Amino acid sequence: MGQRVKNHSNLILMSIKFGDQIGGPYQLAKILTTNIKENEGFNATDLTNKYLEWWKNGAFDTGPTFASVFTKIECGMSHNEAVLATHKQFDGNTAGCGPAHRASPLAGFEYIMTDNLIQVARDEAKITHYHEDAGNGSAIVVMLCRHLLEGKSFEEAQELISRNNELKQSWVKVQNAELTPDGYIFNVIHSAIYFIKENKSLEDTFKFAGKANYCPILYSVINACLNK
Repeated sequence: MGQRVKNHSNLILMSIKFGDQIGGPYQLAKILTTNIKENEGFNATDLTNKYLEWWKNGAFDTGPTFASVFTKIECGMSHNEAVLATHKQFDGNTAGCGPAHRASPLAGFEYIMTDNLIQVARDEAKITHYHEDAGNGSAIVVMLCRHLLEGKSFEEAQELISRNNELKQSWVKVQNAELTPDGYIFNVIHSAIYFIKENKSLEDTFKFAGKANYCPILYSVINACLNK
């Protein structure tokens, strides 16, 4: 059945807020948190509808993939058609960090068993991002945070990810990624982990990121779970 954890969703939600320089990921994470609480678990249809409602009522800082998908839905495309059309429009470049930003509170919900977290993170990512790297990257972040919340050390949590049959190939991509402020999910995870290992501050990640809103959020989330 897997393991439950004490509810740390609010801790993660606040850590997103601290790391979010613009505000869109925090708003999306709040929407996801509402979905989980209302359904006592993840409900993809309800969450998609909630994202769409926000999109129609002043959404901002959603990232280009999210914006494209929900623009197409608003114009009459089905959800699945919109996700695939966006992937093709962006020449397959839909491996961004948006899902990892907004879905990280999944790690803190007692409703979601550890054994189910990877698939839930992947399913959440598929709401907007067709590329499997987006879902696998989100799953890495969520599982890393869950292991930390379960009391594992940072090294132990990373080791568990590296030995997880569903994630180990993606973890190699994280290890081989670049220290850069762009939004490619494995680069973002790599950079966030680097700043944690080097005992850098959140302010350091802001300086690194510049106007980008990528690394600081994941740094803040992972660091909060590490130091809960």
